[in-house]
Amino acid sequence: MLFFYRVILGLLFWCSFPLLLIFVLITGKHRRGLYERLGLYRPAPPAAGSTRRVWLHAASIGEVRAAAVLLEHLGKQFESWDVLVTTMTIHGRDFARDHLGPDITCYLAPLDVPFVAARVARRIDPDLYICLETEVWPLLISHLHRTGTLPILLNGRLSEQSISGYLRLKFLFGPVLRKFDRIGAISDADRGRFIEVGALPDRVTVTGNIKNDRRPPADRAAVAARWTSALRVEPGTTVVVCGSTHPPEEELLLPLYREMTAGHDQLWLLAPRHLDRLNDLVALLDAAGVPFDLLSTVTRTGERHVRLVLVDTFGDLPELFSVATFVFIGGTLAPFGGHNLMEAAMWETIVFFGPDISDFRESGALLEASGGGYRVASVDELGEKMEQFLQDPERLHEMRLCAGQAATGLRGAGSRQAEIVSETIEKQAGI
Repeated sequence: MLFFYRVILGLLFWCSFPLLLIFVLITGKHRRGLYERLGLYRPAPPAAGSTRRVWLHAASIGEVRAAAVLLEHLGKQFESWDVLVTTMTIHGRDFARDHLGPDITCYLAPLDVPFVAARVARRIDPDLYICLETEVWPLLISHLHRTGTLPILLNGRLSEQSISGYLRLKFLFGPVLRKFDRIGAISDADRGRFIEVGALPDRVTVTGNIKNDRRPPADRAAVAARWTSALRVEPGTTVVVCGSTHPPEEELLLPLYREMTAGHDQLWLLAPRHLDRLNDLVALLDAAGVPFDLLSTVTRTGERHVRLVLVDTFGDLPELFSVATFVFIGGTLAPFGGHNLMEAAMWETIVFFGPDISDFRESGALLEASGGGYRVASVDELGEKMEQFLQDPERLHEMRLCAGQAATGLRGAGSRQAEIVSETIEKQAGI
């Protein structure tokens, strides 16, 4: 089946490539990074003293942060290894270059099309390939497997929304999943879905979510102070962060924003999940007559004029949680399965979320049990809950601490996933 996939995909891509190239050159869209997408980069020779190479693939900024946690756990083991990281997004690549250190090479991942995937696999020639989260590229994985590289999939998730698509293409993805030497699944449900698609049961282990292993920086107070100053947050101000929102959540939240800021000294931060929606959100706020500042402007000028800040920058949301009194995590009132709840909870802030946390059930249940997180059925209920806490500052402080304790309780996936990597390295050495 892979043969037919390769032939059909190759014909479709390369026959349409001239038109796609003209489109890119005329519009400028996707022009940046095109060479890397086509695999036209030559990895530098391994650094002096390096004997082996690991290729670690991360989708975007969130996975790059997870990669940093994994590399920290594997620090000693990888001391003599050359580390190369690829990402799917330009912002992820740039973030990796800024945050993973000068010794780690970072590129955009190549397109999984004939000739490109094979060329990059030969050029990089890794001893080990680690994919963080579920980006299963049939051609690339097959090339790596054929050349003796043992691929590993870590922090694997197959959501309720995506499983039907994988099952429809089980004839393609089943054989590819069986090429992974090990799969570290986030939950029991994810493990079951991987096996249902075709993974070998004895190779799939439940490890938890490595993103929960992230800790606030040692200078957490300094981070909070920096953002308090940058956002011009006055003492006593309630800060509400609405993070990773999807449509129509922003529109639903606007009446609550008007109501809450009219009665309290509050600052709201609105951070959409996808920044390519910024123009749509600007149009929504303008049409509703809601004034706002852009975070990029506030940080550049040092001035904030209104009580709503639209987050238009990449990678700042995790630190913005440091100044939050309350956090609402998006993709939960709208049916998107939710996003990482513990990324906010670790800053000791109360976390609210809607009914749909199908991708983060364990985190949601732990937060609810601890009292540090609350599921709300509607925006009205969200407002009622926040009002209750504002009327009881002592309980508010207590529940914020509970949120931080809950986040601490879910850590440990990093060491379990690092153990999988170590076992695979030992196995490869014995082959």
